[in-house]
Amino acid sequence: MTCRLVVVVCTPIWGLIAHKRNNSSTMLIIGQWGTGISCFLMGISQSFEMFVAASVLLLIFKSSYFLLYTLLITENRNSTTGAAASYHAVLQGAIVTATISSGWVIGMENPLLIFWIVGIIECLMALFSLYFLRNVSKSAVVEPELEHTNHVSLLTQFLFFGGIVLTLHLAVNMIRPFFTTYTEDVYSTNTMMSSSLYLIPSLMAIVTLPLIRKYSERLGWYGYVGATTMIIVGLILQGIETSIAGLIAFRCMFGMGAAWCLAKLDVFVFKWSENMHADYSKISSIQNVGLLLAPVAASSIVNTRSISDVFIYASLFVVLHLLIFLWGTYTRERKREKLHLHKEEKHALYK
Repeated sequence: MTCRLVVVVCTPIWGLIAHKRNNSSTMLIIGQWGTGISCFLMGISQSFEMFVAASVLLLIFKSSYFLLYTLLITENRNSTTGAAASYHAVLQGAIVTATISSGWVIGMENPLLIFWIVGIIECLMALFSLYFLRNVSKSAVVEPELEHTNHVSLLTQFLFFGGIVLTLHLAVNMIRPFFTTYTEDVYSTNTMMSSSLYLIPSLMAIVTLPLIRKYSERLGWYGYVGATTMIIVGLILQGIETSIAGLIAFRCMFGMGAAWCLAKLDVFVFKWSENMHADYSKISSIQNVGLLLAPVAASSIVNTRSISDVFIYASLFVVLHLLIFLWGTYTRERKREKLHLHKEEKHALYK
């Protein structure tokens, strides 16, 4: 919880600094060097307190890594959905790799050695970034849908972005803490089978990448509504005891919908934003609030009801997410139509 709170607090600070200095690539490289040095400090930790302090320092610098995402989107303005989908696919691939290798790390005679390895990799990445990002445009700006913030209340915009991000990440992550326990209790699976079932959504993010890149732009927000519907149905059916084959199918459905929504949601945020670094840093903080609250909410549900009810409550959060999204989309379309009519009236009056 302490680590999550550090990220929640520090991410907007990096966004504000990057916006003020108008040089996000430099801030990212500073964060990478700081992360590498923090890993070395974790590797030489001799006490729990020193390890926690080094972990907090690492996360302060690691919070700058969202700038890589905004730079990626900026440099791929003509294919933002493809860039976002690729990013999430790589991220999920890293999760799968980390999950598989975690057993080996825990079994090491000196597990702290892994931080030396990671620290060296981080420093090498900083060197690569110094080389590859030197030609990246300093100002990362994506043209917003609406021209000026006075057309959309900043508070309303923040509540809208915050609401859709919080509800989606809360729902997706609520089912994770007790999922392996659920499958072992209901389906009597062994550890290997439970772990494999757990990783299906991450694998689906990689498998569905070509579909997202090809059809996401064509389908627009209609595709987004369809993807959220897949998440809702997939969550509800996972909470109903069927068979292993059925559970696999429902996990795949849930994973495909989640991959589509996570990629497309970021595109909507970037598209509607007028200050990408600052706005997305705030959204990242809200995302981490969702990650922080998800296990707490899941534990409360399990303590008062049952593990299977977690899936039902998670699906309700997705329903709420869809309602907020539709309301925000409808409101924006109305405002855009009014703005367009206002422009036409001014043009006709001028003529």
